Amino acid sequence: MSDEQQDLNLEDVGAGAEDVSGPRRGGLLSGMLLTILKWAAIGIGAVIIVVTTTIITVRIVSKGNNPQGLAAISPAYAAKAEPLAAYDDIEQIRGQTADDPPAIFLMQVSLGYDTKDKEMSVEIGNRRREIQDLILKDISQKKAAELAPGRYPEVQAELMDMINMVMRNGKVKSVMFRQFVVQK
Repeated sequence: MSDEQQDLNLEDVGAGAEDVSGPRRGGLLSGMLLTILKWAAIGIGAVIIVVTTTIITVRIVSKGNNPQGLAAISPAYAAKAEPLAAYDDIEQIRGQTADDPPAIFLMQVSLGYDTKDKEMSVEIGNRRREIQDLILKDISQKKAAELAPGRYPEVQAELMDMINMVMRNGKVKSVMFRQFVVQK
């Protein structure tokens, strides 16, 4: 009986174990899928936290600042205007102011126009004497105080408007003083 008991004991030991040698269904694939989903959820959570923190920080920092955002840009960083072609062949203009006693003025001007407008150079050349006469008459009607350096932008704008009234093919974009002297 002792041999039979030993055989029974051996059979009892192996009877409760599962069969490990067979393939697992979905064990490897489902474990990998769970790991990928876990890391994807962690990544999405991190992105949400970073974006939320950034938005809150920007709102706190910009509170009380200019409501237009970046609309108030320093003039040093503002976009620069396109360069203009310059017509320099207008002769020196000399005359007297409307003061009593009159002051003498001496000026040279250049006219700025769009570089792409080739007809403008031709028209300015053809009207050179007319433009010179317009400038002489306009400046001669002013007093020396109106021709002070602080008033140059106003004088330039007025001359530009007056010149553009006689132009047909285009517009002068600027009037530049190369020389402007008023002597009493």
